[in-house]
Amino acid sequence: MKAKKVICIDARLWGGKHTGIGRYIENLIDNLVKSSKYEFVLIVPPSLKSEPKLDSFTKYYARFHPYSLFSQFEMLYLLIIIRPDLVHIPHFTIPVLWPGKIVVTIHDLIKHFSKGSETTTRQKHTYWLKYFGYLLIVRLAVLRANHIIVPAYYWKKIIAQKFRLTTSKISVTYEGVTELYLQQKPNRDYDPPIAKPYIVYTGNLYPHKNLPTLFKAIKLLNGKVNLAIVCARSVFTERAEKYIQREKVSRYVKFLGYVPDKELISLYSQSEALVQPSLIEGFGLTGLEAMAVKTPVIAANASCLPEVYQNAALFFEPLDSNDLYKKILLLLENNKKRINLVKKGQKLIKKFSWRKMAKQTVNIYLKTIQE
Repeated sequence: MKAKKVICIDARLWGGKHTGIGRYIENLIDNLVKSSKYEFVLIVPPSLKSEPKLDSFTKYYARFHPYSLFSQFEMLYLLIIIRPDLVHIPHFTIPVLWPGKIVVTIHDLIKHFSKGSETTTRQKHTYWLKYFGYLLIVRLAVLRANHIIVPAYYWKKIIAQKFRLTTSKISVTYEGVTELYLQQKPNRDYDPPIAKPYIVYTGNLYPHKNLPTLFKAIKLLNGKVNLAIVCARSVFTERAEKYIQREKVSRYVKFLGYVPDKELISLYSQSEALVQPSLIEGFGLTGLEAMAVKTPVIAANASCLPEVYQNAALFFEPLDSNDLYKKILLLLENNKKRINLVKKGQKLIKKFSWRKMAKQTVNIYLKTIQE
């Protein structure tokens, strides 16, 4: 009888604390279906040794951070021991010394488009050294991988053009909406930490997130609505606060810091809308999560957002604060439009499933092993 195929998944960045990539890995592993034809082996940090969700998997432990040089040698050592038929690297940190088959997930190329001193708080020479290192490792990952997974057709086209690849080497697997957002009911007694009516922005404060356009729209609204900013990381908070003060909209904007998912569901449900002003996104999962709890979404007509949100969001011209102002005002004053968007959002989210994504990913594994 033929031995099982061994599929190794690099899960060193597993979990919500690593933001989007960590969620991707966690949901992928949660939805893997076991088979007599193959087995999954995980490479994880020692901190996940007692993680109950990973108890049913064979685990190997990696001590070095995925972005460190030492991790290259550690990964090679572990893969020699594991001897997998295929390894899946869910980020661009591929083991360059490993000669076996590799599937890599490239979530986006945002740093290729959003770069320079405005995008960092590091010293200039440190930033550019790390930036060119990033360009090198991404190029190595894309060219070395046997197959590439991306979260949207937008990125498939960009990567194929930029690295002159055949599109057959790249597969799209849409991400899904976390079960909590589909099942958890908002807390009716929830008291939001911001005065109503309010809109919500969830995400980091990097320049490509296009927050100045949102702040200018808030200024034009002149007190008709407040803005809640949910941001787990705050390296650019000081810069954003100075901008808000300069625009004289401080009284309408509140930084809430990190908000747990259960509370975020209630925050969304009592808001007028989630605003996604980003100029470039990997996928736009926050918008789908808002739609799942019946919150309208206003989004920039940019990058992959029209592909993902389809007709279920209200789109505005990315750098036009006046257009965004009009779209926010429309939702504040037109309840029929709001209800219509909510209905479309509820229909749209049914198309996005982590279980479907995991099944497609396993099919990519098996196809790549056979090639």
